[in-house]
Amino acid sequence: MTRIITLLMMKQGKTCMDSFMLGYDLMFWSMQGIKIPLYASSCSHLIVVGGSGSGKSTSMLYWLYKMKKHSCRLYIADFKASHEFTGISEHFSEFEQCYDGIKTFYQHFLNTPEGGDGTIKILLIDEIAGLLMHYSMNKENKAKADEIKSIMSTVLMLGRSRKCFLWLSMQRYSASIFPSASGSADNFHICVGLGRLSVDGRKGLFAGEHFEGEDDLILGQGRGIVLIDGQPLRSIIIPKVSKERLLELLQK
Repeated sequence: MTRIITLLMMKQGKTCMDSFMLGYDLMFWSMQGIKIPLYASSCSHLIVVGGSGSGKSTSMLYWLYKMKKHSCRLYIADFKASHEFTGISEHFSEFEQCYDGIKTFYQHFLNTPEGGDGTIKILLIDEIAGLLMHYSMNKENKAKADEIKSIMSTVLMLGRSRKCFLWLSMQRYSASIFPSASGSADNFHICVGLGRLSVDGRKGLFAGEHFEGEDDLILGQGRGIVLIDGQPLRSIIIPKVSKERLLELLQK
């Protein structure tokens, strides 16, 4: 067991320079009391799904803080107008302004050459399902919802070559946002499910994958399952840091 843990930590350590830390392996934390960090590429599309109170916003703030060592430009669309992301980016929009904020990112994406321009651009949309539902409620705004879907699909398909990435959060995974025929949803490099997911939500994120010991884990706020591109499915725990403290660190 000690040798396995050592090899795991060595493997993770090799990727630290071009990566950021998502959290720790929950299974090792719970059963062995050992903190094994989980890293993912800093150049990744990310989606996090979880019910209200599962820790999605805090996790997003934690990951943004861990990305600070990289040269990043953030574009944040906070549909809930929760003020949980206020002050950490000059490109910030909320509620009705989200459409314009997303369009601004997309214009910058189109102007970014192949290979990028030396910065990692991230469009973070909080509660994307709620935003799309809001715009789909009447005929006048339905075109905006369709345009946002098209923008997201384009960025998922072509963004990596320009170092432009999409980070999404939602309470329930919805296949209607990314139709299976488009294949765009397959381009998420990091999929995180926090708390207890519905059967359909789990299937949508992890395509029916499981790992040994999963059923014995206690999932909840800041605890869940993660699938990182090129790595096996595993459990994750996000370190407990208050939103206020994370905002303070990100605003510096």
